Amino acid sequence: MVPTQTEPSLQPQPLNPVLAASLVLHGIVHYIFHPNLWIYMLATLGITWLSSILSFSALLRYALVPQARLLMFTFDWPAWAAWATAIFAIVAEVSVINTIVFLLFFSCVQSHIFRAVLEDRGTLDAIRAELGTEELPELSCCKDTRHGILFLLARIPLMILTLPLHAFPVAGQVAWVALNGWLYTWELEAEFLVMMDSLYSCKKQWQYVKQNWRCFGSFGAAAMALELVPILGPAIFFASNACGAAFLAEYLLLGRGERQKASNIIADETECADLSFQAMS
Repeated sequence: MVPTQTEPSLQPQPLNPVLAASLVLHGIVHYIFHPNLWIYMLATLGITWLSSILSFSALLRYALVPQARLLMFTFDWPAWAAWATAIFAIVAEVSVINTIVFLLFFSCVQSHIFRAVLEDRGTLDAIRAELGTEELPELSCCKDTRHGILFLLARIPLMILTLPLHAFPVAGQVAWVALNGWLYTWELEAEFLVMMDSLYSCKKQWQYVKQNWRCFGSFGAAAMALELVPILGPAIFFASNACGAAFLAEYLLLGRGERQKASNIIADETECADLSFQAMS
């Protein structure tokens, strides 16, 4: 009887989204116990606090009551639900304002913290050794600027368009960070995807993000939820999320190694099956 070829049973395992989300906590601990990283945020603290205080105060004064009244009198919501939802919406709106400020003026800060963590942990040296070069693949200045503009044009409209989700207490906030989180993670990891797999174009990176969307979404949702916290969000969690993104990068690198190993085993099994099939024929 001639044996038939079967699909290999060994397949690369998907990255764990729960583990990915937990890396934001790892990032907080790492940031707290590594004061050398604090210097990156010193230049941003004044504007961070000023932006948070001014936007929160202005929205409380001019937007809280109108939003609560809209829910109570237009949509017949109970008073407690309307006021609670209006407060949640104010917090989200402050987050959007802070995100715009940071994307416009301090987008490089997270990148510096991200690289510093990977350098300290020897991850970038490992990639250099793997590639056999001292210079890591990087985006050119023009491409880096273009990517930054594209992320700005993508993230801000998405955050604004999904703000109505805050009309639904708790579930709305969860949905909001989930829908916006994957794009935030992509922005944090874009530079590393070039280093790891030379994914220079947005199209190639998008294919990678789609393959790992649960991992990107869970990490980004947890990171954005922390950054929603007034004052502490932009002052501390903005930096600690960069540390968490560095740990996520290591996880992605580990996952790539496991997938390559699995692919090699699959290729060997397929080759053996082909040889056996030819011998029996």
